[in-house]
Amino acid sequence: MAEFLDDRTARLMDAWEPPERGPQGWQRPGVAAGTGEAVAQVYFPPVANGLDYLLSTAKHLGTGGQQGDVESALKYAILHLAAGVEVLLKARLQLEHWTLVFKDPGQATRKDLEKGTFVSCTPGETLQRLRNVAEVPISDKDAKALTQLAEHRNALQHYGLTGPSAAVLVVESGIAAVLDFLVRFLDEQLLPALTETERGAVQGKMTEIRSSLVWVKRFTTKRMQRLNADLEPLRSSTVECSDCRQFALVVGGREARCYFCWTERTIEDALLSHRIVVLGRPPALQAGDSGEVRRGEYCSTCGSYTVLHGVSTAASPEPMAPVALCFTCGDVSSAKPVCLGCERVFEPVRHELGCAECLRKASEQ
Repeated sequence: MAEFLDDRTARLMDAWEPPERGPQGWQRPGVAAGTGEAVAQVYFPPVANGLDYLLSTAKHLGTGGQQGDVESALKYAILHLAAGVEVLLKARLQLEHWTLVFKDPGQATRKDLEKGTFVSCTPGETLQRLRNVAEVPISDKDAKALTQLAEHRNALQHYGLTGPSAAVLVVESGIAAVLDFLVRFLDEQLLPALTETERGAVQGKMTEIRSSLVWVKRFTTKRMQRLNADLEPLRSSTVECSDCRQFALVVGGREARCYFCWTERTIEDALLSHRIVVLGRPPALQAGDSGEVRRGEYCSTCGSYTVLHGVSTAASPEPMAPVALCFTCGDVSSAKPVCLGCERVFEPVRHELGCAECLRKASEQ
């Protein structure tokens, strides 16, 4: 049975024991001091605030090309991505200790933190403290991409981005590199450290962000290249994800999970979704002896009815070389013909394209 090599998010969420943290936002909604009355406040906790910027980035990248205004889309993508990176990196720094987000930690006070009246550390200092103090693994390559993004942001804000670095392909490549890092950073460093309530509050944004980023071509290419190493041993049980349409959905374990968009499904749901969305077949295959609806064929290896014929996997992505794949145990075998009429597997006598029952019905019409 195929197992996931890297179940990072679930494992980290279970094992993470975050240090005592400072406040999650510069201001929290609550009760006005000395009044006992609830007051409305502008409340954007760092993680939620950073995700808002990231979602805006994804939307600009996803719609800019469609609207024909690539330059404007990239401009705002850079500005909002840089803002999101700064907020999210400092949120992780704050989890280590709240004083670390100050320019001079030795002069930090809780009062200034809660009011937001302080000078924070620069992007370069943030990276240095994350690496040296919080011991967050940030490669030199990722650090270079983050530094370049900060430089592009400063150039755009103050005098415009010109010269070789302003080329669309260069800008897009840099954005893709930062997005790839940032999604990993969120999954490995920030989301596992949040409380269950906090994670629940941002889950909707994360789902929307991942969905939006699927349409960013360069991000998709960059992320799939990085995932290839993780997916290589699982190619025979990796199929096209019905959500992001990338060959990154791994089956043959306790559940099916997409390594690209992080969609998680039960085996039954994954099989049904793949059958309908990817293969374009009817949802129901046949009823079993006890009346239950079976979505797939019988698997002689594990005894489940979760085999789909005519499936393309990462090991055989060509439509002309489909296989029979069991979504429960990951067993792969030669695919049998599928009737064009009822979508069921059948044994042709010669070169029929449909089962005997469907051919009989067709001849009677």
